[in-house]
Amino acid sequence: MLAQCPNCQQTLMLSNAQIEKIKAALASLSMGRTLKIGCPKCKQPIELNSDGSVVGQTTPGLMDVLIAEHAGNEDQAAEGIVAAALKRPQPVRLPPEAPKPPDLGWLSSGVYSEKEVVENVPHVLIMIGAEELAARVSAAFGELGYQPTYARSAEEAIAKMQFVNFEAVVLHSRFEGGELNDSTVHQHLREMAMSRRRYIFYVLIGPEFRTLYDLESLAYSANLVVNDSNAGHFPIILKRGINDYQELFGPYLEALGNYGVK
Repeated sequence: MLAQCPNCQQTLMLSNAQIEKIKAALASLSMGRTLKIGCPKCKQPIELNSDGSVVGQTTPGLMDVLIAEHAGNEDQAAEGIVAAALKRPQPVRLPPEAPKPPDLGWLSSGVYSEKEVVENVPHVLIMIGAEELAARVSAAFGELGYQPTYARSAEEAIAKMQFVNFEAVVLHSRFEGGELNDSTVHQHLREMAMSRRRYIFYVLIGPEFRTLYDLESLAYSANLVVNDSNAGHFPIILKRGINDYQELFGPYLEALGNYGVK
């Protein structure tokens, strides 16, 4: 009979209660499973079959030779071993499933990339009757990456603004034939909801304005005013105006975006 540890050859000293716990643990083993306990002396594992025999040995099993004698530390160590053996195995926590690779179906058609480019291009609505001036303004915005759109009447311009979120709007004060105060387009922009208006760079061109005069821009609810006589320098005036606009409103718009406000 096995009365000692097969590793260190020391006698196993277990109480009746400990023996019963080991018996219960062995009895609960499913077919083909083994029970591992540690030797209180050498701490090496002892692997038992369900009948109490040591795995790999033909000698009688531990169940036949466990005795009731015990002493201090050996008893405590054995109880810990049995308690650990009786614990139910914890379920294995599998790692989270990796994200799926992106769909590359658009590569063959190019639809996605083309759409993305179009949507990311800023748009400018130009309302200027004089073709030469309109072309100069369009070229200046084009150098900055804007896609120009033209309107031939106030009704057409307002209709376009209802369906397109323009990043910039350019209006000549004589576009509708009268004074700026009588312009329906200008009035439409002044009354536009701030959730849309604050994202539009509004430029006014006309003989009555003083170029780059911020107070005048504020008075007309615009972001930039340009006199007709300075139209030849419009590209550099536009760059200066946009730079001032971004310095003034950029941090404010960024803060609104961080709070989810439009």
